[in-house]
Amino acid sequence: MTRLISIVFAMSFVICSPTAQAQRESEVKTAVRVAWDTYIEAFSKADTNTVANDIYAAPSFQLENTGANVRATVADIKTAFDATHARLASERYGHSETDQAEIRVLNKGTALLTAYFTRYRTDGTILSNGASAYLFARFAEG
Repeated sequence: MTRLISIVFAMSFVICSPTAQAQRESEVKTAVRVAWDTYIEAFSKADTNTVANDIYAAPSFQLENTGANVRATVADIKTAFDATHARLASERYGHSETDQAEIRVLNKGTALLTAYFTRYRTDGTILSNGASAYLFARFAEG
């Protein structure tokens, strides 16, 4: 009798597991999308304090066609975003909008978001279109 119960338990676990996994994946995707939308909102407002302190984690790495940039501290992250916004202000940057975002869950605490976005000038015309990828992780503190 013990053997039969073990097999039934194992079969029910396999049958239930994809549903639980899908629910966890959905929760991770929702959390990542909320974090992304918070980032886009803060970036659009040039709120580099929120970006540096609440969204990005130090150290932060940015890969560009010119090479890699390491932002070792929160202050480094803020300085980099301040410089980005100084440049964008000279181009009459108004805000950014997400055109498309795709989230791939890697595990219960990590996901990769790829996005296409548009930056608009203050008069509503398009400043630029871009694409980027971000690795999101949930740390113990939240």
